[in-house]
Amino acid sequence: MSVSYVLKPSHPESHQFDVSLTIDNPDPAGQRFELPNWIPGSYMIRDFSKNILHIQAQSHGQSVVLEKIDKSSWQAPAGLTQITLHYAVYAWDLSVRSAHLDNEHGFFNGTSVFLSVSGQVNEPVSVELQAPDGEQYQEWRLATSLNAVKVNAAGFGTYSATDYDELIDHPVEMGTFERIEFDACGVPHEVILTGEYQTDNARIANDLKIICEAQIRFFGEPAPVDRYVFLVMVVGDGYGGLEHRASTALLVTRENLPIPGDDSVSDKYLQFLGLCSHEYFHTWNVKRIKPAVFQPFQLEAESYTRLLWWFEGITSYYDDLFLIRTGLISEQQYFDLMSKTITRIQRGAGRLVQSVTDSSFDAWNKFYKQDSNAPNAIVSYYAKGALVSLCLDVQIRQATNNEKSLDDLIKLMWTRWLDTQQGLQEREPEQLASDIAGKDLSDFFNSALYSTDELPVEASLNYLGANVHWRARKSPTDTGGGSSDDGSADAPWLGANVDGPAGKVSVTHVFAGGAALRAGLAPGDTIIAIDNLIVSAADIPDVLQRRMHAKSLPLHYARHGALRETALPLMSAPVDTCSLSRMEDEAVLWPAKAADEPPA
Repeated sequence: MSVSYVLKPSHPESHQFDVSLTIDNPDPAGQRFELPNWIPGSYMIRDFSKNILHIQAQSHGQSVVLEKIDKSSWQAPAGLTQITLHYAVYAWDLSVRSAHLDNEHGFFNGTSVFLSVSGQVNEPVSVELQAPDGEQYQEWRLATSLNAVKVNAAGFGTYSATDYDELIDHPVEMGTFERIEFDACGVPHEVILTGEYQTDNARIANDLKIICEAQIRFFGEPAPVDRYVFLVMVVGDGYGGLEHRASTALLVTRENLPIPGDDSVSDKYLQFLGLCSHEYFHTWNVKRIKPAVFQPFQLEAESYTRLLWWFEGITSYYDDLFLIRTGLISEQQYFDLMSKTITRIQRGAGRLVQSVTDSSFDAWNKFYKQDSNAPNAIVSYYAKGALVSLCLDVQIRQATNNEKSLDDLIKLMWTRWLDTQQGLQEREPEQLASDIAGKDLSDFFNSALYSTDELPVEASLNYLGANVHWRARKSPTDTGGGSSDDGSADAPWLGANVDGPAGKVSVTHVFAGGAALRAGLAPGDTIIAIDNLIVSAADIPDVLQRRMHAKSLPLHYARHGALRETALPLMSAPVDTCSLSRMEDEAVLWPAKAADEPPA
């Protein structure tokens, strides 16, 4: 092949991957090389080239001078008939987005380590993945969804990709991981677990098999992949996922995995199942069906789209739906998940400031770069997008007398992609939804997508068979769900997020309309005492609760190294916490039911 790479974790203890790139037919006018500035699925400029430690070039064994063009591009001189680059990449980002290497494991996304060859990104690619040297690495193995050409029993060896886009869409894990295998609709699946943990492997395989088979059958067999790999890094603190065309990279805590011998679905394990369901749904929705602006990806600069409400919001709606449709969770667990999403949006004043399509368009400099004022200024296209999806589901059901639902729109999208493999234009989902509904839904979309109007969530859930209850939060950790009234007193509302030990309570976020804002507190302030009592973050709810009879309390705090005093008004928590319960009417459709299923 004319484009070939060799990658080796040459210095795991120094977190360094060594990479060589060889091309046999460089541009006669001077060959340019580039490293992406962002990774598909994570919409922020990350400047991966900052991790290149050094780079040099040779042609037929002779040194060649590379000219650096900009922060992520280099150019070789004209007239070369062959060129090989040698460069080192520093890998110390323990996330799903970049690369990480130490003496226990290695992980990377191609966007962090593989320079592209300008003018040859559509050429076939060969990549040799080598094991590190040393006795301590003899047990290392390699896992990836890349196409294996010639590999050893441990998985190291030569892989291929049809082009550069495919090369960077298959992350790689190496180390002494554990592999869990199962088939879903005849397709081999693997779960690669890396880290220190205790879990129930058989249960993970069984539950993920159920989810994967349900999604494959939803879109229709055959699956769009020949095999699929869940690459799971298990850590003490962290959470996230990033989708790829035949795999996903996940970062979870030990508590997210099921406990051996415990058949219940804990909140933490439910979070893990929801994450897996979410990223697997992306196999169809965003990895194949995608915005037209992403065909092809332009990874040197931002690619703006207002469609993330669809690609992340729809996916966030269906990830939990598949958990209840498959019977992995109970109806009440599903209601609690939906309640938490509703509560999250209701508590953020950003929903009254930013539309969900603006949130998508501004993901690059707002959603992915959140600051202390984020809750007051932005809305999540994940969470609000999920609620838009719920309301759209009801719009279609109502317009078609429950003969069609959002399911039919999703399946139409997939059929369309199979026929054309074309990306979605910015307002195309709206038109296709109107076609499915047999009714112009412009008024709904203009309100739900392009304004800051409140969504008809309560009416939509009533139609689907759920009662919506509102209450004040019971504690700082109350995020919604559960009983609508458990008899406990409403919690006082500081109106801020805080953290820290006694006398050193840091204010991280101040919410619009809250007591902290009225008292003049700001992010970065340090609360020392309330009512002349030294307090920790954990103390504050109880201190406020015991003094709710007062109108205000003296509060001492520090700002920029100077002591300050203010009066903190005593305020009850706002009624912004949602819980759901089932209606008694058995003839009403449930969110868990597809339109072609009988009522509950």
